Amino acid sequence: MTTPTTPRFPTPGDLARRAPKPTPAAPAPAAQTRPAPARRTPAAAAERRVSAADAIAPGKLNPREHFRKYFLFGLRISRMHPHSRLVGHDLLARASHATGRLAPSKWPALEQLALDTGLTTGQVDVALANLASRGWLDHKTGDDTAATLAIPAAVLEQIRADIRRHRSAYPR
Repeated sequence: MTTPTTPRFPTPGDLARRAPKPTPAAPAPAAQTRPAPARRTPAAAAERRVSAADAIAPGKLNPREHFRKYFLFGLRISRMHPHSRLVGHDLLARASHATGRLAPSKWPALEQLALDTGLTTGQVDVALANLASRGWLDHKTGDDTAATLAIPAAVLEQIRADIRRHRSAYPR
């Protein structure tokens, strides 16, 4: 009695003797395919690109836009370090809610900011430099220390786009 044999694994020689697979059908005519996307020229891309100086320049609020509300939205969506955002919130509490200007009498000492935020003076100093370098704080030194909080133009456009996209979620 013979037992059935198990199937044998093919060798490379067996695979070479097989008939070739049929070639795929020719592609559809060009009229039925989607047109190729338009190429972006470097000149067109440069027109849309915003320079770094323009991006951190203070944005201009419309009459219906409230500074405090937009500043808080901007801080929330910014990707700054939490210490910088915390110092920004503390400065906003001291500033004018309509303009963001800090009167010289309201400008806190570095130690006072550190005490109010729970950070060290070094962390507060770095946070202030971070806010200033990203366009959130315009700090003028001199006889009277004055500062103005600002919303960078690029962030202001991002806030407006977000509000347009989610108009029902933001109360007026």
